[in-house]
Amino acid sequence: MSVRPFHHQRPLAAAAAAYGAGVWTGVRFAWRPVWVCFGLLLSLLAVWLLPRIGRKRVVGAVGACLFLGMLLSGLAAHPFLPPEGKYLVRGTLSSDVEMQQDGVARVYLENVSLSGENGRYALGKVYWTYHPDGQSPFLPREGDAVTFSGSLYHPNGQVNPYGFDARMFYLQKGAAACISGCADGQTTGHPGRGLRSLTYGVRLFLTGRVREIFGADSALPEALLLGSRTELPEDTARAFSDAGLAHLLAVSGLHVSLLAEALFLPLRSLMSGRKRLALLAVFLLFYCAVLDFAAPVVRSSLLMIFAKGRRIIRRAPDGLTSLSAAFLLILLFRPLDLFSASFQLSFCAVLGIAVTVPIVRKRLMEKSLGKLWLMLLVTAAATVFTAVPTIQTFHRVSLLGPLVNPLACQVFALLLPVYALTLLLGCIWLPAGQWIAGIVNILTGWLTTGVEALGNLPFASVRAPALPFYCVLAVAAALALLTRYVLLSFRRRAALAAGILAAAFIAWPAAENKDARYVQLAMGQADSAVILQKDATAVIDAGSWGNDLAAYLLSTGRQADTLILTHLHTDHCLGVRQLLEQRVPVGRVILPVGAEEQIIDAGCLDLLHQLSANGATIEHVSAGDTFAVGGAHFTVLWPDASAVRPGQDANRNSLALLFEMDGVRILTTGDLTGTYEMYAARDADVLKAAHHGSKSSTGDAFLRAVSPEAVILTGSGNGRAALPHPDTIARLDALSIPWWNTGNSGAVTVTVRNGQAFIETFLSEKETP
Repeated sequence: MSVRPFHHQRPLAAAAAAYGAGVWTGVRFAWRPVWVCFGLLLSLLAVWLLPRIGRKRVVGAVGACLFLGMLLSGLAAHPFLPPEGKYLVRGTLSSDVEMQQDGVARVYLENVSLSGENGRYALGKVYWTYHPDGQSPFLPREGDAVTFSGSLYHPNGQVNPYGFDARMFYLQKGAAACISGCADGQTTGHPGRGLRSLTYGVRLFLTGRVREIFGADSALPEALLLGSRTELPEDTARAFSDAGLAHLLAVSGLHVSLLAEALFLPLRSLMSGRKRLALLAVFLLFYCAVLDFAAPVVRSSLLMIFAKGRRIIRRAPDGLTSLSAAFLLILLFRPLDLFSASFQLSFCAVLGIAVTVPIVRKRLMEKSLGKLWLMLLVTAAATVFTAVPTIQTFHRVSLLGPLVNPLACQVFALLLPVYALTLLLGCIWLPAGQWIAGIVNILTGWLTTGVEALGNLPFASVRAPALPFYCVLAVAAALALLTRYVLLSFRRRAALAAGILAAAFIAWPAAENKDARYVQLAMGQADSAVILQKDATAVIDAGSWGNDLAAYLLSTGRQADTLILTHLHTDHCLGVRQLLEQRVPVGRVILPVGAEEQIIDAGCLDLLHQLSANGATIEHVSAGDTFAVGGAHFTVLWPDASAVRPGQDANRNSLALLFEMDGVRILTTGDLTGTYEMYAARDADVLKAAHHGSKSSTGDAFLRAVSPEAVILTGSGNGRAALPHPDTIARLDALSIPWWNTGNSGAVTVTVRNGQAFIETFLSEKETP
């Protein structure tokens, strides 16, 4: 290996690393376009002024890539947004309308024009949601131009620890704003038949033909050939993930390489290499367009073109350089993809293979080991390099993946061409394709049964909490040290890597926050809170959508030892569905007495049955009962068992709890109405206001009786029925009681330390005693 510095050996890789660092910096830190442009100009000036100083100009080029990444990502992350409000909207659907279980229609609009009281604006793309009411719902198709009246709003960023960043998600899709509602919606035509219409038509035709050919077993071939997993059963997808084979369900390197080889082989004797390469590029470009330019497909296509191109021009293939070129090309056009889990997993896997295969292959040839050993080691390299993004995103690690992947890749390498040939034959003559599919479906059934058996093994995968940033950096540094690009002996590199990892992971438990905490999550106009007391965890309500709650518990390595549901309304209970889907263990469930007999939502009862089927115990409590979760001691204040009757409003009998942690008293009241709140009036240091701060709750007499030093409100702050109500805020201000609203502050954390409560909000790190 050369003894030259890395940026001289692999200048493109160094440029890609600098560009990636710039993208990350441009999004994560304060956006200062003037200073970024100044740095970019200085770097370009250095490149221009140092042409005669040998390789030192590479440093200037790397610096230019750093500032260019900061510039492009900053512009992408901070687009111009029209004011929120009502507009007449005109746009074109970029996909078909997708109906969700909650009855909401969701779709993206392109070439959007807005006109309203706030002015006239043009946007490239927006995310649109609405309720298609009526017997003839308004459901336009992809490519249709539509006109309607709706409300534009700016999506929120991350509002909870480890929570979902909706703003970044939509920006990655190219949508800077969202629109809700559909008044007077109508289709105004189908403009043009460009490339998008052509690729949509091809995708629609192929999807329909796959379903016709393979029938009830079409979900797997549809996922492998067209990248669509909408029809794949949830249990099957989970089994693939637990067995470490989820990557096989996404169209990526294996799929693209097989398709490319299938195209290249017949043409090898018919045309020159350059013509084959041009044809391959056109084919892969069209394939990417059909699959809507998904990042793994684009990355795999670029790598394939680079690899074939280097062979044609007779240059030695270099995986790291090809990967760097693909990395730069994708992020130049879509810099925010760097924060996509799919992008991270895809590139980390190929990076692991690119930096280890040359060494492994040489060692194996020296020791005359077989191809199976090479595949095992390559799989292990991809697994190790994707471990961090896998843990940070899914909070689970497959133990079977490195063992079963070599064989599984071989099986799928045979299965994919069979699917493709069956589809091709079915497009020519449907009965013949269906006849062959009947045989293939038997093999597919055996395959999915085997994967499900592996995924259901108790040791198939294990939970893993999110790593702190210094552990992530330590893992990255250790992996870099173990490559051949560090100018040290292997023993020194290994020792240094081991030392860095040991220091980081030893510091992790020591740096962990061990204070008792009450975390009121931001759930819009819904409720969910987590109580952390030493090694015990209690959850009070789960909101209407529990993804952020599940992510918080999984990321902190905790489970819901006790799940307290104040009442069975969807804004407090429906989030249990995500806890079940993401397999968050629930020990026991506590409900107010008679909760199931009130006027409630049927879906909440179904979730209770699922919790019970999963082993959770169901307990009912009433006023006067007490229980403990770790060092937190709870007293039930309401409802009174003698006052509960079937068929009442569930808010009336909402569970009110007073609990104490290290001398700090916290009162939480669910959705208790003002008529009954005085039964729960107890002196407390912190009050979680009832019913999201509605006008009818948290009255003046109640506040005087509780005399809280801080009040937490869980309102959304927007919409026609926006909460908290101004009258509630006025009452708090009149009594000079500090208050925090999760709709504005994000998650609110009450940290108990030395008998004193400290309030900290997620969207501002200020800590207030």
